[in-house]
Amino acid sequence: METGLTWQSYPPEKLLVERFHISTGFHPGQRDIIEQLVHGKRILAIQRTAWGKSLCYQIASLYYPHLTIVFSPLKALMRDQCQRCNTVYAIPSAIVSSDFSEEENQATMEQVVAGNFKLLFIAPERLDNAGWQKYVIRMRISMIVIDEAHCISTWGHDFRPHYRRIVRLLSALPKNVPILALTATANKRVEQDVLQQIGEVTQVVRGTMQRPNLHLNVETLIGDQEKLSYLAEILPYYPGTGIIYTATKSSAEMLATFLIQRGINADYYHAGREDTVRQDIEQKLMSNQYKVVCSTNALGMGIDKPDVRFVIHYHIPVSPIHYYQEMGRAGRDRKVSWCILLYDPTDVTIQEYFIRNERPEGKYYDVVLSLLRMNAQGLRESNLMLTTGLSQKATRTILADLEEQRFIEHNPKSRTYTAISRLGQMDFSAYDEVRLQKLQELSNIQNYVQCDTCYMEYLTTYLGDEPGSHCRQCGRCRKTNFPPVTPSRRIQGTVAYFLEEGFLPRIEKRPEHEAGWSLSFHGNSRTGRLVRASKYENAGPFAPNLVNRVVKLVRTRYPIDTINGIVSVPPTKSGLLVETFARQVAAQLGIEYLSVIEKVRPTQEQKYLTNWRQKVDNVRGAFCASSPEIAGCTLLLIDDIYDSGYMLREVAQALRQAGANSVFPLTITRTAHSDDQ
Repeated sequence: METGLTWQSYPPEKLLVERFHISTGFHPGQRDIIEQLVHGKRILAIQRTAWGKSLCYQIASLYYPHLTIVFSPLKALMRDQCQRCNTVYAIPSAIVSSDFSEEENQATMEQVVAGNFKLLFIAPERLDNAGWQKYVIRMRISMIVIDEAHCISTWGHDFRPHYRRIVRLLSALPKNVPILALTATANKRVEQDVLQQIGEVTQVVRGTMQRPNLHLNVETLIGDQEKLSYLAEILPYYPGTGIIYTATKSSAEMLATFLIQRGINADYYHAGREDTVRQDIEQKLMSNQYKVVCSTNALGMGIDKPDVRFVIHYHIPVSPIHYYQEMGRAGRDRKVSWCILLYDPTDVTIQEYFIRNERPEGKYYDVVLSLLRMNAQGLRESNLMLTTGLSQKATRTILADLEEQRFIEHNPKSRTYTAISRLGQMDFSAYDEVRLQKLQELSNIQNYVQCDTCYMEYLTTYLGDEPGSHCRQCGRCRKTNFPPVTPSRRIQGTVAYFLEEGFLPRIEKRPEHEAGWSLSFHGNSRTGRLVRASKYENAGPFAPNLVNRVVKLVRTRYPIDTINGIVSVPPTKSGLLVETFARQVAAQLGIEYLSVIEKVRPTQEQKYLTNWRQKVDNVRGAFCASSPEIAGCTLLLIDDIYDSGYMLREVAQALRQAGANSVFPLTITRTAHSDDQ
């Protein structure tokens, strides 16, 4: 691998053309940042989306002889950057992440220590890993890069506790090691907090947030009926590929299903899908194989695609900063692109829920701390989740806060947390202040929706630009760019049918079973009400209409010619309801019902358990299937409600272990929200 280049023999302008294939020169400020880094300075670069922040560290790294470590919050972003550095820019790069096994990560770090890479991309969460701590002290580090540096700040729109651990690494490095912190979304308050974390001597390079090629608008539409009708009318006329952001996983799935039924090439993307599926979607999006990807903010910063032609927000985002970050995926090639926010005032409650549940109540901190004090040997995160029922996110937040305030300490080798003997109580004042700040930011994005001046000016002023710069292209500045849209009666009728019966929530393929479907989300749908009546209100067997609809679903969506038998999940409480239903379905389809699943120990109802570890533990090893008649069979597995999915997975695994070739799941309803998967 080449050693560091010299500024004199290989100036950055030459690198830009020959190595990075850019002939249009540097953006104002890029060359200065590179030069400051080469001179060992610390820089906080606050620049608009699509400005080219990554280019600064990529070029600067070539002037150093050793390793540049890049901390990044998203695996998708790391994959994209690493691939580009290796294949396009000829910069030897590697990733250490949970995408790889511990053995693969260890092999990568061996090569890092041997000096075989210029860039190492890593998630801040890995700083807790004992293997990482063993290797990092042997690495020759030339530069540190903190991508999405607003994650360090509790005031940032995407604060992540593990980012605080980067600060400890920085404090252990010599003062002349250059540091580059990058973000597009830091207002003055976040800027000051980041500077406090990474060093007051850090130079701030703040550019304008204006994106003149983006045409912004807001459409007030009430409910899924109006939103889907609007999208059905406009999307066929939009050029290129786009992203539609939703606030929930279920909405992303519902929206993609609707668009596919309209003949639009779409898919959905969220953290609940398997890693391999998400990577496949990312690659297809990059190569323009989709018209639309419907996604939660999990896609967010992870895709650096220059030609996204439109970004639509199906729900109001949680703040102007979030909105700027997400709409900034559009038009990175500087060509005209469209950014539309579909505004329903009732959607604000979704974001209010997320804000209020972002940090647990104080009593849960007391519970966790008491448990740690009672167990002097320490407890793992998994122990605490099983005992308390707290979600994984809540547990991690509590542990990070307790550690930050020196009530506990973490042992990376044993992965345990132990209480520290000290007086005093948790100080929640800062967290309460942050919650109030986030609620204010939610109010600010509502002000954006309702403002009567330039949309772009509102966002850029909010992010620190001077006021008074109108874009002349948005729905306020030039209404003719956004003519009124009136969906036809035919489209409105199609949407109404889809929302009542046409949308079949998908059951994701898992290692234990194939993909499957449910008739409806559980919620307030007519199907959900019928299931609740039979299951919880003694209304008798499931309605014949549900049997008929499931039979139709199997005939149209499942490989019915290959299915040899139908089985049902044994009951926890509801008696023979599911078995009776499955037998009726089997009779209509002419497929044998097989009584082959036995429950070998009692379980609780999953709905009373509150996190995924409890649900896995509740059903682990609770079923067996020993009948020789299922060997080599393809089976249809029926249950009434799909919640977290662990019950179905456990039963499917028992069937596979007994010799079943494959298992296809089907449930009458599916909950829209379960727990932190």
